[in-house]
Amino acid sequence: MSSLREQILARIAAALTAAGVATAVFRSRETSITRAQTPAITVLLAGETDTRMSAGVDKHLLRVNLAIFVRGDPWDNLADAVATPMHQVVMSDAQLWALSLDVRKVATEVEAEEADRTAGTLSCIYEITYLTRAGDISAAPV
Repeated sequence: MSSLREQILARIAAALTAAGVATAVFRSRETSITRAQTPAITVLLAGETDTRMSAGVDKHLLRVNLAIFVRGDPWDNLADAVATPMHQVVMSDAQLWALSLDVRKVATEVEAEEADRTAGTLSCIYEITYLTRAGDISAAPV
């Protein structure tokens, strides 16, 4: 069985894919995204901090980068048209909330590149709080 962290990341990718908010949704894509694949979203693990809650329970603060890739002008306007429904999907997905205690958007980062058409990336950083058993990161405490 996969860790709750991976279950959360997979759920986000599945919910965004099902909602059709972008042409493509990728989980940890390392290769370049082609023009035909944009607008695209990548679901990236951005880090995690852990704390002991009790003898048998650990609390995790998972940082997830939902990076939106677009091409065109104005690129930031095109990215915003994806970010708005993406945020609505993440914040309202019942299966994601069943895996977590809290979900919140905490930051936005931007990066633009000149090409034959302007390419831009809008990264929306979310923090997701969840609990696991101290001895089993694949299971929530009972």
